[in-house]
Amino acid sequence: MKFRILVIAAIIFSALTINAQDVPDSLYTTFSDSIGLSPADSLTLAGFATSFTADSLQSPEKGSWVKQLAKARFNVNDSTINYPRFMRFCVKVYNWANNTFNSYDPDYVQPLGTKFKVMTKANVKWDTHDLKGYNGEPSIYINTQPAVCAGFRFSFLALGIEFMPDVNNLFKGKAIDHKLSRFTFNTSRLCAEFYMNKNEGLSYISKFGDYKKKSGSDIKYEGLSSMTLGCDIYYIFNHRKYCHGAGPAISKIQKRSAGSFLLGFQYTNQKLEFDFTKLPSELIEHKPWPVDHMALQHHDFAISGGYAFNWVFYPKWLFNITALPSIGFSRWVKDTYFIYPDNRFVVNMRGRASLVRHAGRFFFGLTGSFNGYIMWNKNYLLYSQIADVTFSAGYRF
Repeated sequence: MKFRILVIAAIIFSALTINAQDVPDSLYTTFSDSIGLSPADSLTLAGFATSFTADSLQSPEKGSWVKQLAKARFNVNDSTINYPRFMRFCVKVYNWANNTFNSYDPDYVQPLGTKFKVMTKANVKWDTHDLKGYNGEPSIYINTQPAVCAGFRFSFLALGIEFMPDVNNLFKGKAIDHKLSRFTFNTSRLCAEFYMNKNEGLSYISKFGDYKKKSGSDIKYEGLSSMTLGCDIYYIFNHRKYCHGAGPAISKIQKRSAGSFLLGFQYTNQKLEFDFTKLPSELIEHKPWPVDHMALQHHDFAISGGYAFNWVFYPKWLFNITALPSIGFSRWVKDTYFIYPDNRFVVNMRGRASLVRHAGRFFFGLTGSFNGYIMWNKNYLLYSQIADVTFSAGYRF
């Protein structure tokens, strides 16, 4: 019964791409490598009027259609599968969504042709926060300690499970809390990404008020807490020839080079908290503001527009580059020392580069990405950046 429920869920959600990475939380379930329906589309499925009764929710014979599906190598459109009425409806919905939202030019994009993927992954992430003062105002420049994570991921159709422990905590035993979670919703026409980045623990100070750094490494600091929550939604204009999921998600294969303009909306909620009571003794007298705690929080609403390109420079090799700048309005909701006393315009930048190699059923990927946030007034400029690099290698079958 549990297996049957998993198969039903995989078919229904196999049009939805959700990729998640959570560091250092060790175990979580993701939905990936598929295309999905929006809430509006789910209400207008013309041609799928079906009456549901108690009998329609039961299979004609226990396990029969599940065994037939497995024998057909999980080809949901195999004519030998004797679906019950409800499952036939699910297959129709899947085919409608796949044809409407996941159609590509076969000369440019091809499906993977398999249902299962297993891969190993390694990820490195770090943050940078630069509060630069003008007209005699003080400055702070802080880098977080890089978080290194490694693990495995297994997926079947739209269902996946991933184990990515924080290597820093496993081998060094330090109480460092780095988390980067991403959930992406991809179709050939529309893409959306939701992300959350959180950092608490060890950081390194390079600039702090009027302190003159001595030669050597940066100063350790454990009083920074940062959180960035956001979402990006954008439309792909050349959706027939360009596949956004052929890069880091490795959900399709780009056969010929193609690119597309992107246009969308971006929302960001960023919060920074500084606990100056945790400063090392050599920095206390250089504290730039006469407070023990300082907090900054703002909401950004911006229009984004950019370009993405998939370069197939050799058969089975792909290089993707994506640039998505945005400009909008920043609304400040917390500012304990009146650094930004009013609302301001904001300029953000998102970038990504991926290298993918397919070798038969094996595949390898290397992806680097960053999110940059810039806002300013006559006295200060605040720049925050989240960057990460991920390596993956796997096998599909």
